[in-house]
Formats: sequence, C-alpha cells, structure tokens
Amino acid sequence: MLIKHERARCISLLIAFIAAYVLTGMVGLFIQSGHDGITPIWPPSGIALYAFILQGPRIWPLVPISITILGVMYNIPVLAFLVAALGNTCEALIGWYLYKRFNIELGHRLGDTWRFLVLPVLLAPLAGASFGSLGMVAGGATDLQALPFMWFTWWLGDACGILLFTPLLIAWARQPAWFRSTPRLLEWLLVTGVSVFLGWYTFVYEQQQPPGETINIMFLVTPFLIWASIRLGLRGATLVSLIACCWVLWGAAHQTGPFALADARMTGIIESSFIFVITLTALIVQAMFREHTSDIDRIRQANEALAERVGQRTAALEQANDDLVAAKESAELANASKTRFLVAASHDLRQPLQAIATHADILGIRSSQPEIAGNIDQLKTSCQAMGRILDKLTDIGKLESGEIDMDIHVFRIDGLLDELRQQHTRTAEARGLTLRISECDRSIRSDYTLLRLILQNLIGNAIKYTDTGGVNVDCLAQGDLLHISVTDTGIGIDEAKQEIIFEDFYQLDNPARDRDKGMGVGLAIVRRMANLLDHPLQLTSAPGEGSTFTIEVPIAADAPARHGSREIPGSASAETSEAILLIDDDLTVLHSQEMLLHALGYRVYSAKDADSALQHGDRASQPCDLIITDYRLPHGITGSQLVSQLREQTGRQTPAIILTGDITLAELDEGPGNCLLLRKPVSTGELELAIRQQLDSQSARG
Repeated sequence: MLIKHERARCISLLIAFIAAYVLTGMVGLFIQSGHDGITPIWPPSGIALYAFILQGPRIWPLVPISITILGVMYNIPVLAFLVAALGNTCEALIGWYLYKRFNIELGHRLGDTWRFLVLPVLLAPLAGASFGSLGMVAGGATDLQALPFMWFTWWLGDACGILLFTPLLIAWARQPAWFRSTPRLLEWLLVTGVSVFLGWYTFVYEQQQPPGETINIMFLVTPFLIWASIRLGLRGATLVSLIACCWVLWGAAHQTGPFALADARMTGIIESSFIFVITLTALIVQAMFREHTSDIDRIRQANEALAERVGQRTAALEQANDDLVAAKESAELANASKTRFLVAASHDLRQPLQAIATHADILGIRSSQPEIAGNIDQLKTSCQAMGRILDKLTDIGKLESGEIDMDIHVFRIDGLLDELRQQHTRTAEARGLTLRISECDRSIRSDYTLLRLILQNLIGNAIKYTDTGGVNVDCLAQGDLLHISVTDTGIGIDEAKQEIIFEDFYQLDNPARDRDKGMGVGLAIVRRMANLLDHPLQLTSAPGEGSTFTIEVPIAADAPARHGSREIPGSASAETSEAILLIDDDLTVLHSQEMLLHALGYRVYSAKDADSALQHGDRASQPCDLIITDYRLPHGITGSQLVSQLREQTGRQTPAIILTGDITLAELDEGPGNCLLLRKPVSTGELELAIRQQLDSQSARG
C-alpha cells in the first residue's frame, strides 16, 4: 500500500513539475518573440534544478517531456528541440550534482551563496547553452553565424532562471511563518505593495506621460529589496526580486520602460543583466545578514546553554556531593561490617592454630628424641608461617586502598630461603620435580611476610604449572639491588597473555594447566604486593621455554641476625609457687595452654568464661599472681573488662596478659593498666618471656 502511495505521489509531482515547466516555458518563449529571439530569463531552468534537488535525478524525464511538448506546440524543428532537451537535462543534472557535492544550503551562509552563483548558476548552464544553440543550428532554426550570440544569450537566460527561481522555490516551499504576527504581516504587505507600485509607476504610468515629464523611479526598489532581504529573509528577497523581474518582463513584452531600446537584442541583454544583478544583490544581502544574526544567535544560545549547563552542573555537583556523603556513610558501614567479619574470622582461625602451636611446644619440652624434634621444629615453623600469613591476610584486602601496614626492616634472605625450601621441597618431589633454591646470605630491606608471600606464590605457581623438569630460585646482586628469580620448565606464556595473567581470577586457557587448583588470584596478589613494596616485578617467558619471574629487592648495608622466632625456653625443673589464672572459651586452646604452663612449672587455674573466673576469685584462698585471658569471651565481655573486674574483686592490681586473634589493635577497647597484649599464635618463647616480664615487674613494684 505504501509503495502504491509513493508511486502515485511521484507521478503527481512529475505532472506538476511538467506543467510548471511548460507554462513558464511558454512565458519565456512569449518574451522571446519581442526580443528578436532573445529570452532575458528562462524560468524552466530554475524549476528543473529545484525538482532535481527535491526529488533527485530520478525525475529527469520531466525535462525532455516538457521540451517535447513545447517543441510540438511551437513547431520547433524536431532535431532542435531534441538536442535542446538533452542539453537542458544535462544542465539540471550538473546543477544538482554541484549543489549536493558542495553541500550548498541557500539562505544561511554567504559562502553557500557564492558557491551557488559560481557552480549551479554559471557552470551548469554551459551545457544547456552549448547543446541548445547547436541544436538550433542543426535544426535550421538559425544559421552558424549567429551561434556565438545565441550561445551567450541562451547561457545568460538560463543562468538568470536558475538564480531567481531555484532560491524562490526553495524558500517558499518551506513552512511559512511570515504571518505569525500582525506587525510582520503588515511589513510584508508594505514591502510587496511598494514594490508593485514602483514597477507600475515605472513601466505603466510613466509611459503614458508626455515626453520630458517622466521620472524613472525604478531604482527606488533597491532600498525595499535590502529591507526585505534583512527583515523577511530569503522569502522576502526572492519575492521582491520576482516582482521586479515580472515588471521588467512586462515591459519587454510591451516595449516600454527604461530598458526598452531600439535594438531588441540589446534590450534583452540589459534586462537579463538587471534581473541577474538585482537578484544576486538580494541573495548576498540576505545571506550576509543571516550569517551575522546566526553568529549572534549562536553566541546568545551558547551563553544561555552555558548558563543552563552551569546551573545543571551546580545542581549535579550538589547532588553528587550528597551522593558522596551517602556513599561515604555506606562505605564506612560496609567497611565496619567487613572489619567485624575479618576480626571474627581471624580470631576463629587463630584459636586452633594457637592450640596446635602450644601442643607442638609441649611435645618439644617433653620429648628428647632427635627424630621427633625435627618434626616438631617443622610443625612450629609451619605454625609461625601460618601466623604471619594470618597477620597479612586481611591486609591483602587493603592493598587496593593503600591501608595496609607494612613492616619494612632489614633481614637476611637466607632464613626466608630456608623456610621456602622446607615448605615446597616435598610438594615438588611429589610431582616428580626438582626444587633448587640457591644459597644467599645478603641482607635486604623489605617486609618479611609480604616478600615471603610473593615468593611463596611464585614458587607454588611454578610447581603447579610444571609437568617435567624443575623449579630454580636464584639470587643475583646487581648494584644495590638483589634480583630474586623463580624459573620453571613449564609450557611458558604467550607474550599476548603476559599482562592479563596478573588480573584477578584469570587462568590461562590451556589444557596443560591444572584448573582444579587455585582460584587464579595468586599472581594478582603478587603484582599488588610487589607494587606496594615498590619491588619491580618482571616476567620473561615464551611458549615451550618455561617462565622466569624476577623481583628486585633493595640490598641493605648491615647484616642483622638470621630472621626467625625466638628460641623456646626449656621447661622449669620444678614447679614454682607462682599461680596463673587462665581464661579462654575455646576448650582446646584452654587445655593446651594449661598443659604448657604446667610443663613450664606454674600452678594453673583455668576458667572457660568470665563467670567461672570470678567464681574462682571468690573461692581462692590465695590470689593468683598473673591473669592470662583471651580478649573475646562469651556473653560480649572482653578480656580487659574481665581483668578490671577481677582486680576490683581481689583488691589487687594483678598483672595480666591478654591474648587476641583480632586483626587490628584499633578494635581493642581501652584496657586497664599493667596489661600486655600478645597476638595469636603465640610461641612458647614469647609467652614465657611475657610471663616473666609481668611477674618480675609486679615483684619490682612490691
């Protein structure tokens, strides 16, 4: 249905354009009869170009059809009007192409007016004039001698037709708005009336007066032409030009007016020149004023838009500030919730770890067998390493925000390498791989735990992703930097993927990789920790050639003692008279610590909560010399609060040691004086030193 409607519309337009072409062509030929074969203006050229601009080249049949109709009506030789039809069709096509090619838009910019003048107006008619004049000569309508003059007048008439009628149709085809107000309508009527009056007076009234009493006032049309161009736009400019053209053509038909000369041909040329100049003037003035006002409008609109944008931006900033405040509050709540979770999780993880470490220390105290001692040392080393990992686990979540607390100090690398060797040798051997960690006694400046986590992840990944061969850990001093490299004989990594492997949860899409191990966060953590420590991390790898990860660590000038835990003191030979009140809600931890303190020679009274501890304080015939309590106890009471209650109950400032698995000291409330805080897991050596410190300080105070 739509296709039929479109087809009917195209046919209707074609018929309308043909009718307009034929009618205006008849007017042009009528004018030609009074000018000895010269047509001052050929309106069909402007109509044809407008039709092509509006509908495109698909409407080209209107030109040959229309010229054929005119040729038949006026008995023009067949060859003459056929060649003329070809020329005028080419003229319209060339004009349309130039109009579209150079993006001409009449009535807006002065540059478009000049391009319209040079291209469609002056260049396109060359085709029509050339074909048309040659057709007339070939058809016998004129002789070859008159060809140059005919060609010039033909070109000038077509140019005038395009210059006047194409802008006229473009302007008046738009939605009219000139009657939107009474003053503007009166302005239109005044300009139109004055233009008509000037033409009537010049071409009709004056010609009826006796010779010597006439006054040519046609030049007065110029001010009104400029007025119309400025005030009424392209419609006003083309309307006044059309009125002036009509009077000029009327005068040509009646051989009257200031342009009527004895030589009819010169009269036609002068009239064409007048039409050309007055129309061009109107278009230029209109375009100049429109461009000027457009600049002013753009500046005004830009100012208004800027003011509106400033207002919007101000409102947006205010809203954004409100949103930021709300987001900050939400983030603080979320962070507090996360911190509470990490505190609880860390505490729960440290409780069984503390029990394991305590039992290992008890075994070490009670056993003298060398083969068992080695296993116990391994167990204690693992507990210590796990404790350090727990100390930093929560810090890893803070890497992005930069809130992690680093412990940068100087230590020898050999202790760290020994730990890594002990931890990973059996894993490598289980996979049929060799693990070689070179000897190095250099002192470096770094965070021991973070660096250990970095190397642990690198070695673990290398072992995991290597099927044959082995893993080498080498240390090479270059200047003031120690290059620690982890090299494997695995499948290698393609250069295109060497950057994305450091992204969270990324694993290489390679069937040779074991996807069941790990979550793909190891290298992401390595990169973040290396950046945090300011230790450059480099990767060298190629498919089939293995991979080498190298981290650069600053070398320290001094060489402190080998990194590691304090030596575990031996057990007391005999039980001392000193009594310790031990409180912990985890029975496993409670019993292991009770056994350890007994093994160290102390009398121990244990309690699983605050109520039990307070009941013991009431029943005890002799007050305890030291209180050791977990920080978090059942029913929401803290160890520091319990210490205060026990001191108030006994009336003595009993020294205390508070054990905590919490991740940050900031989470602890203000405790009473003479309290020592130890973070789980606590080694036997650390606990013994803390006990002696508190008991000795109490003795010194008397």
